[in-house]
Amino acid sequence: MPKAESAPATRRSTRISSKAAGPAAAQPPKETKAAVKKAPAPKKEAAAPKAKEPKEDNKADDKDAEAKPAAPVKAPSSKGAPLKLGQGLPKIKLEDNTGAEVDVSTLAAEKGVVIFLYPKADTPGCTNQACGYRDAHDEIAELGYDIYGLSKDSPSAQQKWINKKELNYKLLCDPDSQLIKKLGAFIPPKNTKRSHFVFEKGTGKLIDIALGVKAAEDPANTLKFLKNHHKA
Repeated sequence: MPKAESAPATRRSTRISSKAAGPAAAQPPKETKAAVKKAPAPKKEAAAPKAKEPKEDNKADDKDAEAKPAAPVKAPSSKGAPLKLGQGLPKIKLEDNTGAEVDVSTLAAEKGVVIFLYPKADTPGCTNQACGYRDAHDEIAELGYDIYGLSKDSPSAQQKWINKKELNYKLLCDPDSQLIKKLGAFIPPKNTKRSHFVFEKGTGKLIDIALGVKAAEDPANTLKFLKNHHKA
């Protein structure tokens, strides 16, 4: 009789253990669901604003590139720009008809200056222009102005022309067209435009530019300009 009572007790313990096992087995899915819910978190970290940092760097680089001033880098080229009204003579050294060195920037230090340009010494058109300035020399000098001729000719060629035509002013030699280019009278590849430039007495500033003038009329037109300018 005692053995028969122990058998049902064993069955109850089996049911209890199976029930206990049921809830224990159900717990892992809950942990899996929790892991799924946490999955979006790394996505949010990937969408963090760190990706915008390169764009900000690019903008900064663009600003730096725009901020770089072009004028100082291109300063040498700006020196070659033609003179404008109101500017003074450039600091260029040339030889005159005697071979003496002349600092062009000092020509208007004491008097006004008339510089006339011609293509080639001792040619018909240039001779008409030069002789016209020779004849107008005294009147131009009375107004306080010196006269200088300018071309690419050598000192010897200039001096020979002076002696031949009895020119009463100095001629400047510009074989490399330094001053000719600065005055805006250079014609590529190697020619010179007939012209004249007047630098004011007292200030040394450029007050008259005449490009492409007629040889026979140029001296008289220059004298007329000076007379009208100093009437005011």
